[in-house]
Amino acid sequence: MVSETIKEVRLMPGQARLLSNFKDPILAAIAGTGGGKTMTGYWWLHSRMEAYPGYTWGMAEPTYQMLDKVILNSSDPDRPTLEQYFRSVGHHPSYAKVERIMRTDFGQIYLYTAENPNTMQGAPLKGFWLDEGGQMMLLAHQTAMQRISMFQGQELITTTPYNMGWLLTEVVNKRGQGIAVEQWRSIDRPGFPRESYEYMKQRLPPWRFAMLYNAQFEKPQGLIYFAFNENICTIDRFPIPQKWLVYAGHDFGPDNPAALFTAQDPDTGLFYHFAEYLPGAGISVNERVEEWKRMTKGYNVIKRVGGSPTEEETRQAYNAHGWVITAPRIKHVEPQIDKVIGMHQLNKVYVFRDLANYLDEKRTFARKLDNSGQPTVDIDNEARFHLMACERYLISDFTPDTVQPSGQVWVY
Repeated sequence: MVSETIKEVRLMPGQARLLSNFKDPILAAIAGTGGGKTMTGYWWLHSRMEAYPGYTWGMAEPTYQMLDKVILNSSDPDRPTLEQYFRSVGHHPSYAKVERIMRTDFGQIYLYTAENPNTMQGAPLKGFWLDEGGQMMLLAHQTAMQRISMFQGQELITTTPYNMGWLLTEVVNKRGQGIAVEQWRSIDRPGFPRESYEYMKQRLPPWRFAMLYNAQFEKPQGLIYFAFNENICTIDRFPIPQKWLVYAGHDFGPDNPAALFTAQDPDTGLFYHFAEYLPGAGISVNERVEEWKRMTKGYNVIKRVGGSPTEEETRQAYNAHGWVITAPRIKHVEPQIDKVIGMHQLNKVYVFRDLANYLDEKRTFARKLDNSGQPTVDIDNEARFHLMACERYLISDFTPDTVQPSGQVWVY
């Protein structure tokens, strides 16, 4: 049982620098497994709530299972639950399970899960803590920043590296621009067993060990779109000529409808992804259609494609509002992915670099790994990659052999 008394806390240098930093809008504690990330979040909430009493705060885990096992309950004898921690420091917490709100003497904390970041929306907050943020999609980070903007608040991200996605490109690579990043290894935490560290070093692939125990970013195995050459095919935005042909790819769903808009240069046959759409829930079919018409005003949208073979009813709903969407000609996921890979191998798909959600999905779309760290045939968390679905629906209607600099565009 966790003691109900306050214990002396001995901070690691990286933790101390982050916890004393009240200035930067974004703080990131990127540490190896068992490196003390979650306790850093506890201490951050504690210090901020006492510094700014009366405000409301937010925290999120990637899934409800993690929220339950890490924050609401704890199997770690050295780490209390969040409620136990605040009781130990005299904040008198009470947790309302249905509302997922923890109330204390110094303010309240809304507890969220990030499977659907749109559920993290709501009233302004003074601060937002994303625990294991590296497992979340970019939209979770964007939503957290949106929620704290009114009160000029602060976001804390505590995580282990899991991929080369937004945590690297939007946080680590931009440190110093209002972003403070601290990284430390598992064994930098006092008490972490050296034997366990060395044991895992011998048994994990080097890239996986570097990420999970040394908090270093490495390209993981299993990336699906390995052929996408970001150095060549990610480009600055330019005005799309009105004579170019425009296509739209759609992924359906009541919570996360998505769309990707692509222009094709008739002189080269090359594709240019120029707009992405991820509105979240609560928007009617008619509102979506009107927004898509606004986004493509002045252009010749010659085809809209999307959805699985079983989603004909959804396509008909859009058709009734004047936005005709057809089913992809290739009906299965793997052949659709093969078409996109083929286009990437020939560098025939370009993307504007401000399409942050598309690029984050592209960098992290991967196969599930088995216990030895080797890729399987299954896609890891496939349901979260809405823009990748839009792209494969769209691109699967083309073949690399017919996209040629001939002055003509052919669709087979």
